[in-house]
Amino acid sequence: MPSGVPLFRPILFLLAAFTTLSHAAELKKLADFEEAAKEHNVTLVLPEYPESPEEIKAAVDKVISEFSAIGDRIASLPSGELTFENVIAPFDELYNIYEHRLSPVAIVQNTSTTAELRTVATEEFKRFQEFGISFDYREDIYNAIKAYADTDPTVEGVDKRIFDNVLRDYRRKGFGLSPAKRAEAERVQKEITRLATEFSQNIRETETLERFNKAELEGIPDEFLATLKTGEDEYSFSGKIAAHFVKVLTLAKNEESRKRMIHARSRHAMEANLPVLTKVIQLRTDLANLLGYANWSDYKTETRMAKNEKTVRTFLQDLSSGLQPKFEQELEELRKLKVAETSDSDARINSWDISYYENKLLKEKYEIDLEGLRVYFPYQACLDGMFEVYETIFGITITEIENENPWAKGVTVYVVTDTASGKPLGVFYLDMFPRLGKYTHFAQFGIIPGKLLKDGTYQRPTVALICNFPKPIGDKPSLLSFDNVETLFHEFGHCMHSILTEAEYSTMAGTYVPRDFVEAPSQVLEYWIRDKQVLDLFAADYRDSSKKLPQEVLDNMEAADLATIAIKYRGQIGYGMTDLLLHSFSHRIQVQNVGRIGNDVLAQYFLARPEGSAYVAGFGHLMGYDSGYYGYAWSDVIAADMASVFEDAEGKFMNKELGMRLREEVFSQGDQRDVTDSVEAFLGRPRSMEPFLKMLGLENNNTES
Repeated sequence: MPSGVPLFRPILFLLAAFTTLSHAAELKKLADFEEAAKEHNVTLVLPEYPESPEEIKAAVDKVISEFSAIGDRIASLPSGELTFENVIAPFDELYNIYEHRLSPVAIVQNTSTTAELRTVATEEFKRFQEFGISFDYREDIYNAIKAYADTDPTVEGVDKRIFDNVLRDYRRKGFGLSPAKRAEAERVQKEITRLATEFSQNIRETETLERFNKAELEGIPDEFLATLKTGEDEYSFSGKIAAHFVKVLTLAKNEESRKRMIHARSRHAMEANLPVLTKVIQLRTDLANLLGYANWSDYKTETRMAKNEKTVRTFLQDLSSGLQPKFEQELEELRKLKVAETSDSDARINSWDISYYENKLLKEKYEIDLEGLRVYFPYQACLDGMFEVYETIFGITITEIENENPWAKGVTVYVVTDTASGKPLGVFYLDMFPRLGKYTHFAQFGIIPGKLLKDGTYQRPTVALICNFPKPIGDKPSLLSFDNVETLFHEFGHCMHSILTEAEYSTMAGTYVPRDFVEAPSQVLEYWIRDKQVLDLFAADYRDSSKKLPQEVLDNMEAADLATIAIKYRGQIGYGMTDLLLHSFSHRIQVQNVGRIGNDVLAQYFLARPEGSAYVAGFGHLMGYDSGYYGYAWSDVIAADMASVFEDAEGKFMNKELGMRLREEVFSQGDQRDVTDSVEAFLGRPRSMEPFLKMLGLENNNTES
């Protein structure tokens, strides 16, 4: 179990227990916001989280029952009584019901301290998913939709958008094919969904430990090692926990230790997941063929900004080519550091060397000590400072309230209100430190979506950030790396994207946008922590708060970031091309040895992983984000463009007018209109790739998105 998230940083550690208890007693409750919610005609929801296998099963039973009732109602409508309200609008309500009933189950699945509950939740999701696919293929429901569409109804605005989406989605399920082919599509879809759940469960539940002795871990702080000691001279690092493998790859002086750690990371869940992944990709290829698409990537990108696989491939290849000279230059600079350290003139840079020699470059050339910088970023100060930043630019107030139903120790909960009006905007949870069995990465989990309800009230969103920042160690608070701070701002950006929504329909609210755009609103907010004015709000030595992060250090960090930026993006391109190419087969017989394909593609665009590994087995994005990993780089182009507006403005990133424009034109809109229209409404001009190329140091490159 983790230490709880500290409610604030106490002046004296001896007073920590007393002050925390005192602070907790002063917290408001959700009920304290009811009057304001009623005044503004909105609702706030803190759902109950199932605490037993029976409650999990009951939640799934309930949603299946509600789905069936809505489906039966649509299917039984007389032909003369078909309307938008009784045929199309219910599809948005289905999503709303799903989130209400099953998101709490997903929280249990990914965060519960009880293995039995996680297992039951996973199995129950499989049961619902199988039901859901059968529901999707109910011909009687489709017949009602088609009959309504055949009346050529007049539907406008956002209603027309959801109407078109429903028709599109049924076409993409295979309606229009023969009954036999449609039945086959349903069968394949069920099998894909079952296997995808199994793949993700294997990543979450499989353990891959690499054990070292103290001598093999030279360079890693003793305080960190103390938390992983499993024997007299044994320290066990997990291949699935980011804080573990990043620490070894960044700080361990012993090259063999670094290689062993990346090997552990790259073989995580390999035995269990390679057969699963192979089958999933074969089935996706089958389904794409059946539905009339050239490949799965074409199928998946159809609903995104890119529209097709060719556009994505061209984008990644052009970006890769543009970066090639700088990539080679950066690798050579790291290689020289390795030659100097090892006295081996033939030394080469391997995948397990990158983080270590990047860190060394920061120290030696740019005088930056990444570990030393942690003292400026105590978790609670960063959290409070981030809240202040977002409160200022978005015109909101964030208030911690009592968590009446925590799913684990240390989980906190907050209400967001509009500062000017007092209108409640939503609720978010923070579950920020790692523990056994918990989701091992960083993500926002939606729980309650934004939605205009039938009675005219607006249901405000509830979300959770599930993260794995370094835990406090002894008397030391949790100290974040600069990358951790960037991640904090990024993930909370997803939270803001969800909570600031004003979209009428839940399927268009918040982060429910094209997959290759969803990262952009979060990525733009990463630029805030590169600004001295912003950092001075919270970045201070936790031992002496008068010591701020020096401007010289920030300048050096910016220079250092540019010094290895091609390495960063070539890594992103390698992962994106792996994902794309695994899903670009035109026939299932081409799907062979997916582990080798993944390693080969990564080696082509980035650097090879150790022999005997297959990193794709632990590449969780391949499920749910399939043919979508390119979206990180794609969205970075958009984020750089939006950030450039702040960089050129008075007050830069703390410009309140621009912050509110970002809130109103991008964050609040969701998918109510084309996201390109939202971005350009904020920019006040057409989109441009120039700010992104400038960031990369490639202003003269002609790459286009």
